[in-house]
Amino acid sequence: MTTHAGEISLAELGADSADLEMANRQSSVSPNKNSTVEGSTQKVCDMLQDLVIALSKPLDELLVSLAALTRQVTHVDLCVVLLLETTDGQMMTMTSSPDLRERGIKIVPLEVDLPLRTKLCESKAPGQFPLLNIHEQEQLNPLKNVQYETLVVIPLIVQNTCIGLINCYSSRYPEFPIEVQLLISAIAIQASLAIQHHLLLNAPAQVHAVRAFFDALLSEKSDSKESLRGWATSLGCDLTKLHVAVKLAMLQTLESQEGAFDESEEYQVNAFRRTLKLAKYGIMENYPGSLLDECENILYGIVPLERDDNPDDLRTWLSELARQVELEQHIHMFTGISSTCNDIGDFRRGFAEAEEALQVGQRIDLEMRSAYFNDLGMYRYLYEFACSNNLRDSYLDQVDMIARYDRGRKRSELLDTLELYLEHGCNIKDTAELLAVHRNTIALRLERIESLCSSNVQQPGNRLALLAAIKIHRLRAQMV
Repeated sequence: MTTHAGEISLAELGADSADLEMANRQSSVSPNKNSTVEGSTQKVCDMLQDLVIALSKPLDELLVSLAALTRQVTHVDLCVVLLLETTDGQMMTMTSSPDLRERGIKIVPLEVDLPLRTKLCESKAPGQFPLLNIHEQEQLNPLKNVQYETLVVIPLIVQNTCIGLINCYSSRYPEFPIEVQLLISAIAIQASLAIQHHLLLNAPAQVHAVRAFFDALLSEKSDSKESLRGWATSLGCDLTKLHVAVKLAMLQTLESQEGAFDESEEYQVNAFRRTLKLAKYGIMENYPGSLLDECENILYGIVPLERDDNPDDLRTWLSELARQVELEQHIHMFTGISSTCNDIGDFRRGFAEAEEALQVGQRIDLEMRSAYFNDLGMYRYLYEFACSNNLRDSYLDQVDMIARYDRGRKRSELLDTLELYLEHGCNIKDTAELLAVHRNTIALRLERIESLCSSNVQQPGNRLALLAAIKIHRLRAQMV
């Protein structure tokens, strides 16, 4: 098998044995079991028992287990599970075994034409995999920089409709005994029914009901609290728990290592829609009882806090989700999180806070990937001014002069030093500890700052104005 420049071989993807061990754990199959299923009723029963366990899991865990179990039964190098997005007809990659995250894989959505979808649903001999030509296999392959010899596609079918695929990639030309094909077909049939059950929870009627609920919840002429509480309960949300409001935005597509992705408007819209769905499924599976809706490139909703009123765990999880999205979908994602909502009347305030956290937070530090409203600090008071007021003053000019000085010299860090110095009460010792430098270094930097500034940094009346000017400078730098 020849690997071309920029392509990744299956051997590279499977080189880490930890991936296979993880796959075995996720599929509830012991790695010590004999791998063949031929001629052994007990082994087939074990596999089916593993399947039953997998089918009872939340959707994301079910899909991970399905990929791992299929890989173990077929002995292929890689299994990828895709699901059909009903709104635009695209097949989206949901998971894989081994895990493709952080592997540099270019994953694209699949546009499967009607004749091919029809072919996938056509009746075949029991257990027989679809016979596809090279063009059809290419149309069903979402991995555009993975080198393989064989691709076997197993459709997930419910009521003569293909709702997804299991793609099995191999670096050789495997032969699948009829017993293996029958077992995989049985797994696919049962998995299809379980997946369809999960997807029905997000059917259009459910989506419209959630949207109508949010309209009522945020309306100035909202229904009674008891009516809204009952409505939420019917949607699977318990409003007696603490919640936070969230607003999650798809901001921009990133550039690949090989060059820029297709940045056409159509590509970006489809990429955002696909990623919003992945984020929505992830939040609902990890935070049961969440209510979420989509609007263009925004996912918004309410998320319950199970343990306490601190959303740190949620913020950490959302930041990790954003990193995963960047690696797999090559899209920037940022989330604004409100303070806690204790009562139905708090949600209008909560959504306003989530919006402000989204808008201000990404201007402070996009790399954080999420912002909590209560952590915005001075920035939330300065954001509107930074956006709307273009007048200059001496403090902003001095900050710009320091920033230009930093840009022209390596390891200058004058602006960072001044900001921390002002934030910590002009304490040289604390500033030195935060920057991990000697106090004499801070003293020398302050001397240089004062030589650049017309304002006396040590004068109390100048300190707040200079600190505010630094914050405004940082906000405006992110708006360019």
